[in-house]
Amino acid sequence: MGLARAAVNLMLWESARRPLGGSAVTLGRQHVYVTGDEVRAMARTHQVALQPIRDELHREPTLAAQGFLSDDCLLRMIGFERIVRVDYSDYEVPDAILDLNAPDTPPDLTAAFDFVLDSGTIEHVFDIAAAIRHCARMVRPGGRVMHLTPSSNCVEHGFHSVSPTLFADFYRACRFEVDRICLCRIPLDLPRGPWDVYDYLNSPRFIPLGQLDGQIWFTFAIATATAESTIATPQQWIYERTWQASAQSGGTIAEPPDSKAGRLLQKLSGSPALQRVARRVIERWRGFREWTRAKSKSLPYPDLGRF
Repeated sequence: MGLARAAVNLMLWESARRPLGGSAVTLGRQHVYVTGDEVRAMARTHQVALQPIRDELHREPTLAAQGFLSDDCLLRMIGFERIVRVDYSDYEVPDAILDLNAPDTPPDLTAAFDFVLDSGTIEHVFDIAAAIRHCARMVRPGGRVMHLTPSSNCVEHGFHSVSPTLFADFYRACRFEVDRICLCRIPLDLPRGPWDVYDYLNSPRFIPLGQLDGQIWFTFAIATATAESTIATPQQWIYERTWQASAQSGGTIAEPPDSKAGRLLQKLSGSPALQRVARRVIERWRGFREWTRAKSKSLPYPDLGRF
């Protein structure tokens, strides 16, 4: 579990949208890879006011020797007044023991926090569905959950690498507001190097296999709990959309009715022969488009900049 320099930058970017503060629970103690001066410089960039907390170095000597802050100091600078660290064991002296594989969240941790921080933890939990449900249960209405999870080229880092659709579909099914989902291209110097960040949420979400390049990719996600939030089991959005379109068209069109392909096939519904020709053209066009995108390694997501 750790907060890279770029991850702290992303947290401050989120705090500029809506200030972070109150109570926070973190999945494990965080290794922090940023100095106090760097945090203050990033806060000025995002026009975020920090709390006047005196710098406190990390408790691990190797991190402290580089001037890196403790997790407690960093989170208090950002604005959190109460910080609870949960972990499976007492190895790093957490504030509470929580097995993220367990099915139930303890009552004293349920709906108890304004912010749940998962910065590289749930991929190490065998029952990742149970882990993400714990995150959703621990946040109170109006509070936020933050995930930073490997998505590509992270073999042996943990049990899982995830697609961004996991967070988008889970939190929408649970009636959260999904605020941000980004794909982050990360250099080999993950703790200190700059990350290129792309907006997954507000763009066409499906990309062909092989689209990402050979660098490390993580997903950054922020979701806000509402008064109606619950725990639900999602279906992947692309199949839900296909099933809905098929039901609306009587099973004859497996395309979203509001898409260009769906509108074309609907206009040709009176001619099965023309529909078959149109389907072949659509499939060939999509194949060509996926081939050209995969060859160029270009993403159909807006570039949000370097963090």
